[in-house]
Amino acid sequence: MTTSRSIFNRNLKKTNAIDILFYLSFLASIVVSMILEKKQLLFVVPVVILSIIIKYISLTKKKARPIFIVALIAILIADILSFYSFSKYFNLISIFTTINLLGYTLCLKKYLNKGKLKSVLSISVLLSTLLVSYILFAVLELLIASVPDHQLFFTFLCTLSLVIYTLTFTIIYVNDNYESGILLLISGIFSFIQITLISINEFVYYNTASTVVIIICHILATYLLMLFIAETKAIRPEDVKQKYI
Repeated sequence: MTTSRSIFNRNLKKTNAIDILFYLSFLASIVVSMILEKKQLLFVVPVVILSIIIKYISLTKKKARPIFIVALIAILIADILSFYSFSKYFNLISIFTTINLLGYTLCLKKYLNKGKLKSVLSISVLLSTLLVSYILFAVLELLIASVPDHQLFFTFLCTLSLVIYTLTFTIIYVNDNYESGILLLISGIFSFIQITLISINEFVYYNTASTVVIIICHILATYLLMLFIAETKAIRPEDVKQKYI
């Protein structure tokens, strides 16, 4: 199994121009989100996403999964539209975010154990599901009161794709078949925080501090998921150790 620590160590030892570009553009994104207008992020965050795409291709080479690249391009487009005018292009942003989340889900499909998912019935998972459901319901209530009626369909579409993605990475992590699963869990949590927070930040109450958190969560979520998919090999169902009885 590939551990999260070994993945980080391996990537630190192989630091190159792409990594330097990622780190610098990531830092620049944080600084810009703190001291400049949100629109200025248009010049730095896309560079971060592009560096992640290049990093993924460099790690996987000919084994790169087209669906993951498409998902990254979708979020790149969503980012550009979001920084340009979130309210004006909300429908398109929701569509590209949905494509992104469904693309992520399809990429993670091979890591799911197709046997009996008995771990899903554990108390911790049920409690987590209830908590996530409550948060989503609360956010949806706020958005329904703030989003125009013609945009509600796209709001529900994006929410549904987020639920599907959240369930997918949660099941993979809880099944505990991958030691690097912690990367996936952290990435998923960051994605959930970013998507729910950006909706509140744009439609309910805008706050610069929230923008900084959104940018950090967004970039780390994308980068950590890229590392998991690029470095973690899916195991065969017959090799899965039965940890739940």
